[in-house]
Amino acid sequence: MMKKTLLSMILGIAACAAQAQVILYVNEPGNVAGNYVHTLATTGWGGPDMNDPLNAVTDTVALVDDGTAADTLACGPLVNDLTGKIALLYRGSCEFGTKSLNAQNAGAVAVIIVNNIPGAPVAMGAGVDGATVTIPVVMVGQDDGAAIRAELDAGTPVVAFLGAINGFYEYSLGAYKADVLVGPSMGRPALVSQDATEFSVELGVYVHNFGTVDQSDVTLRGIVTQGGTEIYNQTSAPTAIVAGDSLFIALPAFSQSSYTDVPYEVSYIIGSSIPDDFTADDTSMFSFQVDSVLSYAPMAGIPNQPVPNAHYRPGDDLDGFQTCTHFRDPNASRMAATGIYTSATTATDTTLDGAFLGVRVYEWLDQFTGLSDPNFPTAYDLIEVTTAAGEYFYTSDQQGEVIFIPMQSPVVLADNQRYLFCVYTADPIVFVGFDAQHDYDEHTTLYDQPVSLIEDDGTWYNVGFGTDVTTALGVAMIPAGNIGMDELNTVEVSPYPNPTQDRIRVPLPGLSGTADLRILDLGGKLIEERRVALSGGSLALDVTDLSAGTYQFVMNFQDGGRTSFKVMVNK
Repeated sequence: MMKKTLLSMILGIAACAAQAQVILYVNEPGNVAGNYVHTLATTGWGGPDMNDPLNAVTDTVALVDDGTAADTLACGPLVNDLTGKIALLYRGSCEFGTKSLNAQNAGAVAVIIVNNIPGAPVAMGAGVDGATVTIPVVMVGQDDGAAIRAELDAGTPVVAFLGAINGFYEYSLGAYKADVLVGPSMGRPALVSQDATEFSVELGVYVHNFGTVDQSDVTLRGIVTQGGTEIYNQTSAPTAIVAGDSLFIALPAFSQSSYTDVPYEVSYIIGSSIPDDFTADDTSMFSFQVDSVLSYAPMAGIPNQPVPNAHYRPGDDLDGFQTCTHFRDPNASRMAATGIYTSATTATDTTLDGAFLGVRVYEWLDQFTGLSDPNFPTAYDLIEVTTAAGEYFYTSDQQGEVIFIPMQSPVVLADNQRYLFCVYTADPIVFVGFDAQHDYDEHTTLYDQPVSLIEDDGTWYNVGFGTDVTTALGVAMIPAGNIGMDELNTVEVSPYPNPTQDRIRVPLPGLSGTADLRILDLGGKLIEERRVALSGGSLALDVTDLSAGTYQFVMNFQDGGRTSFKVMVNK
């Protein structure tokens, strides 16, 4: 299939190998036990093939000490004996290969490197010394590393397993991240999701028998809850899966006669009549929200917005890149796009202050049925919607914070037209937000449509960095009914008192429902955003938390109207 042919992009700043069969699992103590998201050092390293169960490691974790003030960086020879231990150390100051070699020379049988910045673990280049490191090396996120470190600091033994799950246990059912079918999108515009005929969620998981014993009654259970209330509970008929084999188990689709904006939580549970020896991969989950934002990343907040958990850029980028979300819908003309949520980071010891992000919208004119179509284009026929361009210049170091970049003018969409909504940067130090916790592999197999794309140095990659790394941008949508092609239905308001010290009142006669409020400084930096309720013909806003200065208030109403006004705050 075409979707498998463009996976040569580089994650972050170094190569990262897929490690679908390799897990990092903390066995004890119980309060930190579980499966840990990680990256595995492979390309250019001298470590063993961790897909071979014979190379699995189960040992006690020990903190390194290199005898310096920053004793856990392992940038020099270690002063503590790590014989038979899994070394825990931190990213920073020197190459990953150098750190790992120092741990190996002290007797370590494996290395866990803790990321020194928030977000998902990153890929690890071998550097000068990686080729001489013959033990496995993984990286975990900052928060996961802190949890393990806290137990070690308290004197509690931590035992971990690193290796391939396949064939390691007698009874072991489970699924990889790529085997889990997630929904059509995690942020779904309500305007094109009126009922079950317009939006439904196919459910299913590719279930593996990783164990050494055949199993005859494997089941998959799916549960959907909303606001803590169970609204779907289905279990598949028992089926047989022999040892080492796998099978896709489908469940009835989930749909509703109408949808609300409260998040829907979907859980999968794999089971059989025989207790599983390894339960960490028996359950999985994803969520989606039907509201006003289109996104393939997890959603949170009011108003809801995408939640990035990793930030990447192409490793060989020369003159900028853009990451894009694909969208097409038979009822798209009900909506207009107004802007894009995104986020960015920079490398350690650098700042986002002064960096630039831009947004673009393209109409995609190529004719194809899906990713598997032999006519899927290698060079895309795109027309940029120039009136949708938007820019954001950072005026402070907002590392990892979700920002909103408004378009110059709203873009009224057309039915069944393919669109690419993109975030771009030409800044060589900027990494853009992604979701690395979910995998759209089964999704693209079922729906056969692009999800997350990358353009780098003029070349398009139709699955971006891979189905397991999805752009965490979100496209804000409003009703198109009151919007002309060239202007927005603007509501004129005069807030008072203005200037103010603590609060303002905004007259809104005849308006009810809710509105999304954004407060920006005059440099365009997003200061605050929230959803507000409209009633009684006016809206009271507390501004006591704002510093002295002039701010731009922007409100998008449920009916498609919009207003903006400036407020001067005196202290």
